[in-house]
Amino acid sequence: MQNLSATELLYPIYVLFTLTLTLIFIPRDHYKEYLIYGLLVGGLGDIVVVMLMQNLFGVMQFKNQGIFYVLGHHALSPLAWTLTVMLFLFFLPNRKWFRYLYVIYWAMMSVGYGYLVHNAELFEFKSWLYPIPAFFIFIAWWSVATWLFRRTSNLAKRNL
Repeated sequence: MQNLSATELLYPIYVLFTLTLTLIFIPRDHYKEYLIYGLLVGGLGDIVVVMLMQNLFGVMQFKNQGIFYVLGHHALSPLAWTLTVMLFLFFLPNRKWFRYLYVIYWAMMSVGYGYLVHNAELFEFKSWLYPIPAFFIFIAWWSVATWLFRRTSNLAKRNL
């Protein structure tokens, strides 16, 4: 049996941490709806973005994935994005200007996480991609998540 290195444990630890936060903060009767948005915007979004950025454009790639290697993708990445989007949407502010700052903050944190997994040698990217183009990609991603949730979710409509 293969031992996991400390860097290979980064994703499992992140998934357990974010799962714990979703279970603590998101009420049980709302969990399903946040999970659906997390799966669609986060998990499926991650798969689509990785397919485009890695497989089609070749500007990034996962590496040193160990037992989590699945078709060139880190198996826990879509799950991590699912849980992260759930938390993002749960704490989404109602006030318009706060939402703008919130999206910008999450885009910056996403770039930071990209550097973290890069420094852990789990992720590689073309030098021109980070930080500026990646920041705008994340701005778009978080903006789409915000727009979709606020336009279609009963939970968001209750808070308007």
